[in-house]
Amino acid sequence: MKTILSTLALVTAATAFGCDNPFGYSYLTETIKPGRTEIVQWVTGRFGRDMGSGYDARYRGFDLKTEYEIGLSANEQLSFYFNNRYLDNGVREGLRFDGIQVAYMRMLANPDKAAWGQAIYIEPGYSQTSSKDGAIRDEYSLELKYLVQHNFGASQENVYAANLIAEVERKPATGADAVKLKLTQGLAWELNKHWIAGVEVVAEAEWAELNDFEYAAVLAGPCVRYQRENGFFATFTVLGQVMGSPADKGNLNVSEKSPYEARLRCGIEF
Repeated sequence: MKTILSTLALVTAATAFGCDNPFGYSYLTETIKPGRTEIVQWVTGRFGRDMGSGYDARYRGFDLKTEYEIGLSANEQLSFYFNNRYLDNGVREGLRFDGIQVAYMRMLANPDKAAWGQAIYIEPGYSQTSSKDGAIRDEYSLELKYLVQHNFGASQENVYAANLIAEVERKPATGADAVKLKLTQGLAWELNKHWIAGVEVVAEAEWAELNDFEYAAVLAGPCVRYQRENGFFATFTVLGQVMGSPADKGNLNVSEKSPYEARLRCGIEF
């Protein structure tokens, strides 16, 4: 009887979350099943950066990312990202092709079977459009993530996730290097079989040439996910900057980092 109940608990947990990520910025540790694919459209909006004064200082930026994800094995997946970027500021306005990324993810521990799920994520990429001012330049990057996940609750229907991220960027034309460190955390509760709601926090910092500090910021806000049995889902996250350094507007940094961000992810698995 105990074995049967344990099995049912695992099945319930897998049904509750599985790869159903309720977060906009944090990744879960579970990989998509082998032979399955997922197509996801990302739209990330950035608002409110201070670029001077008057109407020409306005800033609105939108990152448009199309993701194609495929399961390679029971604990491996591969993702391809195709990116465009729309900017509206005092200098440039319009949609531009940005670049591509390829990501490999390997699950080290399954959160449905272990207390803490673990995974590694490796993503090389290329970008040609600056998110800060829309300038065209070549930039190559390598992003490494260590992911953890803990399911909890009576039927493990709730989830905590954290991502430790290191990213190196290089612009060949100028030889400029940048290093970014990020920590994302998310906590979510399953409301019913269609809705999951929670909160996310993102802390990040950047250095130029490994030792020249650029900025640091902490953003936090709510997230929600809607999902259907046919594999369709949509997640929406809104983040507001809580603090930034060096502060240039109250306790915020609005010259290097937008004070508000919103991310919508819509996709289907088949």
